[in-house]
Amino acid sequence: MSPVPRVTIAGSGNWLLGHDRVGPRVLAMLDQRYPHEVDICDLGTSALALLDHLRGQELLLIIDACLGYGAAGEVLVIQPDLENTPGRGASIHQIGPVEALAVLRHLEPGSMPQRMLLILVETGGLSEDQEHEACERVVEVLDREIERLGIVRETGDPAFAGTEGR
Repeated sequence: MSPVPRVTIAGSGNWLLGHDRVGPRVLAMLDQRYPHEVDICDLGTSALALLDHLRGQELLLIIDACLGYGAAGEVLVIQPDLENTPGRGASIHQIGPVEALAVLRHLEPGSMPQRMLLILVETGGLSEDQEHEACERVVEVLDREIERLGIVRETGDPAFAGTEGR
């Protein structure tokens, strides 16, 4: 069995829908950016897929699009409140990352990450240029969070220090 990664970065979304492609677009920007201690996973449009990637790691970073929470291209960093997840209908098609984490907390509490952040990009009215700039800002947030854990890039530079690969 492979060692548990210290960090998991999970991107949620659909490349085919302009307002929902932020997660996969950011993941594409991360190719070979971080060492093996950081696991990168594409959830597609199924937040329940997140459950397959959680094994008690130090940090979980979830990237997703949002609508109606700020100005176009605004990046929001939120620590999810699993105690007060908003109630939704019973359909599994309406389960988002926070609801998936709430399910995991009840089914396998030992698999819960120690810390979790949602990194959301407001995509309402977002232009292509704004989307690219917002995705770059998300990568900067990821770099800072990973550097806080002392994880160093394979080049020897702290994850946030360089701009190579962007």
